[in-house]
Amino acid sequence: MSIVRPARLKKLSARHAFGKRKVLFAVATAVMVAVGGVSLTGTVAQAATTSVVNGDFSSATTGWEGGRNTRLASTASGRNGSVGIRVSNASSAAATVTLNDRVNSASSLIAGHTYQATAWVRAENAGQAVILRLLEEDSSLTVVNSEQSYQWRSDTAWKQITTSYTATRTSTSLDVNVVGSRLAPGGAVVVDDVTLVDTTATPPTPAPASAPAPAPAPTPVAAPAGWSLAWADEFNGTAINRDAWNVDNNSTYGDGNNELACLMDRPENVKVSGGLLTVTARKEATPITCKDNDTRFPNGRSYTSGMLTTKNKVDFEYGRFEISAKTPLAQGTSKGLWPAFWLRPTTGGIGELDILEAIGTGKGDAFSANHVVQTVHYDYVGTHSKQGTGYDLPVGTTADGFHNYAVEWAPGSITWFVDGVKTYERSLSTTSWIDQAFVNEFYIRLNLAVGGNWPGSPTAETVFPAAFEVDYVRVYQR
Repeated sequence: MSIVRPARLKKLSARHAFGKRKVLFAVATAVMVAVGGVSLTGTVAQAATTSVVNGDFSSATTGWEGGRNTRLASTASGRNGSVGIRVSNASSAAATVTLNDRVNSASSLIAGHTYQATAWVRAENAGQAVILRLLEEDSSLTVVNSEQSYQWRSDTAWKQITTSYTATRTSTSLDVNVVGSRLAPGGAVVVDDVTLVDTTATPPTPAPASAPAPAPAPTPVAAPAGWSLAWADEFNGTAINRDAWNVDNNSTYGDGNNELACLMDRPENVKVSGGLLTVTARKEATPITCKDNDTRFPNGRSYTSGMLTTKNKVDFEYGRFEISAKTPLAQGTSKGLWPAFWLRPTTGGIGELDILEAIGTGKGDAFSANHVVQTVHYDYVGTHSKQGTGYDLPVGTTADGFHNYAVEWAPGSITWFVDGVKTYERSLSTTSWIDQAFVNEFYIRLNLAVGGNWPGSPTAETVFPAAFEVDYVRVYQR
């Protein structure tokens, strides 16, 4: 990847700068033991071994223990009506609490492999910091290296936190820590559904001589060092941040795509709740008259949906753009749905960068609803051909689950990722026009289209309402 030239970076105004918080806490190494109940699935022949105890907290606190000043209780409700584990401050003063298991969760790590941990957490009081930390330890339980994710909880909704770590040695072990930082006396966080996955793909098995060789698996990469968070929306409130987002209302969009929905700014189509932004496509019982007066719809449009943009509010020149999202694309029942996360130039003109696009499937469609498309366009009149790739989500995962979609855009290079896996790259050697089309400030577009030239129209099997759920949007810069 090309090095970003600092002089070319977009400088954010104070209104858009992301405020940094520092939380100082100390946890003795002796209590930095792993979170229990972690499930680990390796995708290589010599995968790490695991010690999984009570991973879904269904057996109360069996196999679990708390660190200093920590009280555990299994009476808390989990995020889906199951049982979660309540981790509370048992002392009479503000204190950091830790959830631990009694043995390391993963052993026999493989150097260079990237391990991703996730945990669902809910703070009982707003204004609480939660940390998910991975620690690589040698045979004497000395910490070799670590990585952590910090999340400031401004509400009390369930939220997923994710940390990735690339092992530096072979045959070490990996601990996972869930930490509530500086809780007030009696304060607590609730934890549910902790997972740990080796995200490094298996090298393809040689095919029989009579069969074509399989395509090579994408190369997993760790989250790049040296990036600083420039802006984010975690959708933790109860309303859309209008300082950052425009919401299309009573309008249509399509750039000639012949889409079918009227885009509406109303809670039925666009809302923030429960730590998520939800964009919902609906089939209306009574057609909606959209202000475009399209003659195709003399009686109004039968579908509504939503589009948000940051145009003239938040824009960037270069950076890493990420979304954690769950699309409504299910096999056979999502024909005509088209979720997207993409960038366009603030001043108009050439250049479109598609970070996530996907289309749904109908009954009998041969292609997969778990297929993601990532593309760059010079313009819409064919001056240069678009360039893009398709990526199928790994077996065992689906597009209607949460995934991280990201792009790194620098002078002379654009690189795409899905769940930390590098999926596509364009540079001056492959795309001579990249620095003509992708220069100056671009803004974010986030939408769920219905119908159009590419996905086709919905069918009787398409399920409505259909929700495109977004956990966060984040932008990093060097």
